Amino acid sequence: MTKRLFIIFVMVALCLGNEANARQLRILAENIAPVNFVKDGKWQGATAEVVMEIMRRLGLPNTIEEIPWARGYKMALEQPDIILFSMARTPEREERFHWVGPVCVFRSGFYARKDSNLVIRSLDDARKVGRIGTYRDDVREDYLVKKGFINLDSTNSNWSNLRKLLDGRIDLWATSNIEAASVPGQHDIAPAAIRHVYSFQKFVLYIAISRQTPKAVARAWQSQLNAMKADGSFLALSRPWLPSDSLPEEVVRPSRPENVRASIAVYTENAPPGNYIEDGQLKGPAVRVVQEILRRLPLDTTIELVPWARGYHMALTRPNVALFSTSRLPQREKLFKWVGPLYTQRWGFYARKAADLPVQTIADAKAVARIGTYHEDAKEQYLQSLGFTNLVSTNNNIGNVRHLMEGRIDLWVSSDFNMPNIVRYAGYDPRQLKLVLSFKTIGNYIAFSLTTPDHVVARWQELLDDIRRDGTWHKHFADYLSVAP
Repeated sequence: MTKRLFIIFVMVALCLGNEANARQLRILAENIAPVNFVKDGKWQGATAEVVMEIMRRLGLPNTIEEIPWARGYKMALEQPDIILFSMARTPEREERFHWVGPVCVFRSGFYARKDSNLVIRSLDDARKVGRIGTYRDDVREDYLVKKGFINLDSTNSNWSNLRKLLDGRIDLWATSNIEAASVPGQHDIAPAAIRHVYSFQKFVLYIAISRQTPKAVARAWQSQLNAMKADGSFLALSRPWLPSDSLPEEVVRPSRPENVRASIAVYTENAPPGNYIEDGQLKGPAVRVVQEILRRLPLDTTIELVPWARGYHMALTRPNVALFSTSRLPQREKLFKWVGPLYTQRWGFYARKAADLPVQTIADAKAVARIGTYHEDAKEQYLQSLGFTNLVSTNNNIGNVRHLMEGRIDLWVSSDFNMPNIVRYAGYDPRQLKLVLSFKTIGNYIAFSLTTPDHVVARWQELLDDIRRDGTWHKHFADYLSVAP
């Protein structure tokens, strides 16, 4: 865009904005995560944050009213100067509102309980089930009513639909891919408790403005939204909340699908339970999540098992290297590019159960004769940064357990995530050890070499976020949730 055209664009936007500022607009939204919802008294979510930025750019008061969908929809139909978001734009609604967008894409479908035996291959199959939960006056309910469904159980709350589904009071829940992933998590329910059984329509969401409102208001809002998409702020606000396939097509970088498939060497270590080798096969929840990212790219890459020090050195010195699971520490922050977290863990000093060591502080630990550490491991580096001089480093973490049990070291540094499995691999019962001092909680990430292109790292992060939202992450880490994020 030339400088002259840019100035003209800004002047037009300012002129349009004057009309928007002159009117007393009421901005309405329902509470529906992750698109627009209230948390700790503040509006959050993909569309809510975009709307607030539009309001800021137009100089409007930062006031959004929370309202049940049916009531907000009725007000937007009947009253002037009403702005309601987020609304699916359908042929039936086309002439009822002015439209600003698109802001999001929803994929609608039927969801059943995980243990349900229902098989839905068509809308006819869905018509034969007992009851289908719908959200009152929602676009999915409208669609199914027009398709002749008479087995709908309408309610004012998506949470109510989920609760009815899990209690067996309805057979299916008609909702979207986004709500199916987000609503369970808001109530401490695993997304994997329900399963997708059939898709029936895609809806594109917009900001709706009442028809009685002058078109200039809609033009001002659309102008600001277009500017946000052009300057990258729309993508920055929306991406943290939405899976990639729910972003409007015009903000997804067209070059990304080709570029993100750059060749990446992926390394991990033998550190159960997150990543380990058994019967010649790589296993563990972190391995499965990384394999799922590779599958979704898609990228035909084999994860290679190496000693930790070697993998760490390659990630430091070679281009296009990914290493997991790497603890993200301040001293490492600028050494790598980061994707994660995969999980969290709590570090501590472990001793034999029968040992009588008065270790209650870091200073006490410094006074111990010998502490076993894993060479170039994050815990070793962290203790070195604290001034520990009594560390006994080894390239075999399982050997640390044996050294501890044989009395050749007094303490061993490990984490609550790894300790039980490493001890079993060493041939001992974890109950033979005890935690004497916990000293840090840390997140474990995929670390990329600094020369890895930013768009590649960003795509890996997007896919990991998608894996969290759709329940795949929980499926792999379900047995470790006491220590996972």
